[in-house]
Amino acid sequence: MSAWRGVAEFLAVVEHGSFTAAAESLGVSKSFVSKMINDLEARVGAQLLTRTTRRLSLTAPGELFHERCRAMQEMLVEAERQVGQFQSRPVGRLRIGLSDTFGSDFMSSLVAEFSAKHPEIVIEIVAYLREAEVVQETFDVVIRYGQLSDSSMKARLFGYLSYCLCAAPSYIEANGWPASAQEFERFNCLTDHSGSFYFNDAEKRVAKVKVGGNWRSNSGVSLRWAARRGLGLAQLPTSIVRKELADGKLVAMEAEWPFYDKEVWACFAPGPLPAATRAFIDYLAGSFSHNKLRPWTLDQLAPPGS
Repeated sequence: MSAWRGVAEFLAVVEHGSFTAAAESLGVSKSFVSKMINDLEARVGAQLLTRTTRRLSLTAPGELFHERCRAMQEMLVEAERQVGQFQSRPVGRLRIGLSDTFGSDFMSSLVAEFSAKHPEIVIEIVAYLREAEVVQETFDVVIRYGQLSDSSMKARLFGYLSYCLCAAPSYIEANGWPASAQEFERFNCLTDHSGSFYFNDAEKRVAKVKVGGNWRSNSGVSLRWAARRGLGLAQLPTSIVRKELADGKLVAMEAEWPFYDKEVWACFAPGPLPAATRAFIDYLAGSFSHNKLRPWTLDQLAPPGS
């Protein structure tokens, strides 16, 4: 039995001063209100109301019970108002999961820009390395890459993580660029732990090419520094080497074949979205505009203030 059963009728009787008026305000019968009050008094073990033919008054226990129930009702109304704010305007906490496999640097810059526009939102960012870590946490939004496995979460595609083939100018001057994916054996390749590079193919599938090299890391930052030092060719997200490409510390191959575009998804729980979550997802969609990034289109992605 609900602990609140009969309380709404009790509060209405006290507010309106009679069973008849309370019943009219609630849209129920007088007999129903009377039954609810009787059941409530039986449950709490005390008489709450004194009824006479002329007037209705609270007993001493009734005054205490009314005071507490009225306070709880006001708290409920306030809670509903505050929850409603989450649906009407961007406020509250927003917990975001970012993959740190290739560095969360650029995504963090986007989140910071979003936060500057929405100071009433409390931002929490958690960087994760493996998908298994995501299910152990509770997020409002998780950024995921590539094809999604079956999940209870909803997802919105908002852009692409576009990988380019890049290296230091000194390395290219000494070695040139590969003419095709079959020429990587003569290059020192800086890769993740798979020892592979990936490319878009003509049928919109992913081509995987095993390459050789003396530097492997699951960190995009580590691979970026190795490439800057002139150690070899790296395949890195254009977004995390945009500054190096702009200032000439790295150069990217301009042919189309070496690019690899991974879908970027905003994943979130099903059901009504709080305004903060909705605003963040819309901001991401507006920032990426579903573009596949190339070094010559970086101005489409660089966030304001970067």
